[in-house]
Amino acid sequence: MIRQEAERFSLLIALLLVMLTAVFTYRTWATFERVREDALITRRFVDGTIALQASLADAETGQRGFLLTGDDRYLDPYRQAVAAIPANLDQLARIDSSRRRPLQTPRLDRLKPLVRDKMHELALSIDMRRTQGLAAALAIVRSDRGKADMDRIRAICAEIQTASDNLLTQQREEVRATAYQAALVGTVGSAAVFMLLVLATITIRTGTRHRQHLIEDLQRSEETTKEARDLLQTTISSIGDGVITAGQEGKVIFLNPIAQSLTGWSQADAGGRPLEEVFNIGDEDTRPVAGTTSRALLIARDGRHIPIEKSAAPIPGAQGDVTGVVLVFRDITQRREAELIEKKAAAALARHSELLARTNTELQHFAYAASHDLREPLRTITAYTRLVQLRGASQLDKKSAECLQFIVEAADRMGLLIDNLLDYSKAGEVTDRPIHSIPMEEVLVSVIGNLNGSIEDSQAVVTHDPLPVIMGDKTHLEQLLQNLIANALKYRREDTPRVHVAARESGADWLFSVADNGQGIDPQYQVQIFQLFKRLHGQQYPGAGIGLATCKRLVERYGGRIWVESEAGHGATFFFTLPATSEIIS
Repeated sequence: MIRQEAERFSLLIALLLVMLTAVFTYRTWATFERVREDALITRRFVDGTIALQASLADAETGQRGFLLTGDDRYLDPYRQAVAAIPANLDQLARIDSSRRRPLQTPRLDRLKPLVRDKMHELALSIDMRRTQGLAAALAIVRSDRGKADMDRIRAICAEIQTASDNLLTQQREEVRATAYQAALVGTVGSAAVFMLLVLATITIRTGTRHRQHLIEDLQRSEETTKEARDLLQTTISSIGDGVITAGQEGKVIFLNPIAQSLTGWSQADAGGRPLEEVFNIGDEDTRPVAGTTSRALLIARDGRHIPIEKSAAPIPGAQGDVTGVVLVFRDITQRREAELIEKKAAAALARHSELLARTNTELQHFAYAASHDLREPLRTITAYTRLVQLRGASQLDKKSAECLQFIVEAADRMGLLIDNLLDYSKAGEVTDRPIHSIPMEEVLVSVIGNLNGSIEDSQAVVTHDPLPVIMGDKTHLEQLLQNLIANALKYRREDTPRVHVAARESGADWLFSVADNGQGIDPQYQVQIFQLFKRLHGQQYPGAGIGLATCKRLVERYGGRIWVESEAGHGATFFFTLPATSEIIS
């Protein structure tokens, strides 16, 4: 208790010293700022006085030039001085009034009428030079009234300068004194706080050692009750299962209700009996070992055979010896039945997976074979039709020539349809190819190279933001971007096509966008365009209506989704998501 009071007292003194140091430091800083501000005001007042004298000198210079020459151009310095002198006097008054105690006001009051008289004398001589000539003007100058005014002005300005210099000297001394006071306060305060911190550290260390001794005493006292506490905690923590405790001689001490139900022994009948008699394990038994869990077949008192999961733990004594054992076991009949069902389901799933993989392989082989077999007759039809067009063009009428052209175009569309169907089939193909880290910017460069002809023909501009690196198959990602960019180039407007590819993080996914300035898509068609063979423009544009369906299939293989946002005539933006860490979904 005394140590705690000492620690609190030391902390209180330290806080008090810190507060006092802060107060003295603030007061010193405030004094320093006040003196510095006064010095700045004094310097500004001196500069203003110098500016006033310069303006008066300029006025005299302009007057002399005009009196001697009569040329109005020599009055430019005079006119500038006439405009500047009232502002100089007002500025000096404002500067002096900004002090807490104005010092130069009496001198300014004496200076202002002298300046007015001087300027009046200059104006009068200039007017006489204009109206009555040089002799009349020189008569005013020779009266020495202007010289007397100027001498008194210079005397007052000299007084101001002297008073200002004395004030600046006094203010510099105050700044030095304030700085010394601040340094002294900071040094003394820091030293006092440091000493108190040292004292507090010593006090805390002493208290820590005392507390450590108390903790060790507490630990020794807790060891005397560890045996009873361990027995109680082990029994209570196992209460949800069957629990049997036995003493050092192997005699049963306690059975909880679940253990009584499973073994068929009551607490009264089992107490004091050998553990092996109450906890009767059949041929599947593996004797309980401390700290392990195993399965066994429990033979109840009434002859029931119950599959169980069991574990055993020793009950340690205060001296480190074993004073007994606790057995924990549970009925796993339902679990075993569930495991059997699960095994059967797993076997059935494996058979179905094998059948699905075999069927998928056969479908892929069929798709490749069908595409090859369909191309052969198409090539024959196209070749012979074009041969007829080439050799018999002169013998055919216009209608026959158009029919042959229709046949060629239909065969070309059929070939494109076969290629697109094969791509769509590949998009859903289950493959063992591993996925890798794929920089999407490299994928975009490859796609731009593949579409170079279309880009140059349409004079399109393809741009992109920084794109991420994702896990995936490069072929899939190239096909996805190529289909989207090719669509943007195909369904363009008359102005220069522009396509922009961007990506940003969206939770655990990357959200990609492919935006164009093309024809746009009416909202009522923005879902059906991702279906097979869905075309919005008929035969106006080449294609089979499979490209976007292929994109949808590829994105969904990576657990993502794809959609479009657009209005007719205002371009379209296709969005799709890909997980930051992708796994291809079979």
